[in-house]
Amino acid sequence: MLRGIKRLNRYEKRLLRIAKLGGKLVKINQAGFSRRTDEGFRFPIYSLEIGTKEGLEKHPVGITAGVHGLETIGIQILIDFLEYIISPKSTGYLPELKKGKLGLVIIPIVNPGGVAAKTRSNPGGVDLMRNSGIDAEKPLPFFGGQKFSNKLPYFRGHGLEPESRTLSRTVFERFFHVQDSILPVLDLHSGFGTVDNVWWPYAYTHRPCTDTALYEKIASHFKDHCGHINFAYGPQSASYTTHGDLWDKFYDHYQELYSEQESWSSRFLPLTLEVGTWSDIKEEPMKLFSKKGIFRPAEHNKSEVLTRYRGFLRDFVRLGLTKPKDWIEAQ
Repeated sequence: MLRGIKRLNRYEKRLLRIAKLGGKLVKINQAGFSRRTDEGFRFPIYSLEIGTKEGLEKHPVGITAGVHGLETIGIQILIDFLEYIISPKSTGYLPELKKGKLGLVIIPIVNPGGVAAKTRSNPGGVDLMRNSGIDAEKPLPFFGGQKFSNKLPYFRGHGLEPESRTLSRTVFERFFHVQDSILPVLDLHSGFGTVDNVWWPYAYTHRPCTDTALYEKIASHFKDHCGHINFAYGPQSASYTTHGDLWDKFYDHYQELYSEQESWSSRFLPLTLEVGTWSDIKEEPMKLFSKKGIFRPAEHNKSEVLTRYRGFLRDFVRLGLTKPKDWIEAQ
């Protein structure tokens, strides 16, 4: 675990440098704690708020990473992106953050205990993306979530874990009460497939979600206007179905609150970027025998991978500059 803790500390030091670089625009909060380890320790879960009070209250955009402790490439991509947009000297600088037109709500490491222990699950052996309590329709056996034992992968748990509650509370407080806005949230993962996937709800059913037409419009925008043509776009269920996806729970909760309120125009739009890291297995077949191998790119192109997503993430963040009517009228 010592190596994992050192890695976690390196990430946290880079987040502190981002806060220093951003000055008054960046605020670090302790959003919650991890599940307690066998040694009795609980890791703090930090969030970053980037932007002015107006931008954060009226036009928040969320990005999260590190839900699975083995998928640290998502954490590194996110930290690289924040460094890219926060410095006024950077070519990717986002002036809208300083002007109050956007605000970023970031949880860069949702599962710090898993990162420290170098496990997919949290310290309690629970897979957080199987933890919401939602039962899927025809999920993949075992991989889709299991309740047999926390000693086995993909354990669903017996209630929301502390990390899941922290994420739920942050999403509810920062996004659910914002009016007349597009509210995009992106969750970074890695390890599935040979191409990069951009998924929207649902993971538990093949039934289309309420905002399917809007998601398809955004996907066309990314491809046709932003040039992000190397991603596969669609609902997660088109790839596989699972129990307990947290974003399904948050999305359905939002729909239950506002779907029958005709005057409510905001749209809460969770997305997942699944970085495909299987494409270089032919070049490095020994990755298959490494605990983290299939979740990270080959060493020879790791630096290129970390910077590859800057443009996509920047265009994703800029969705927060739009209004629901901009998309609905264009459909």
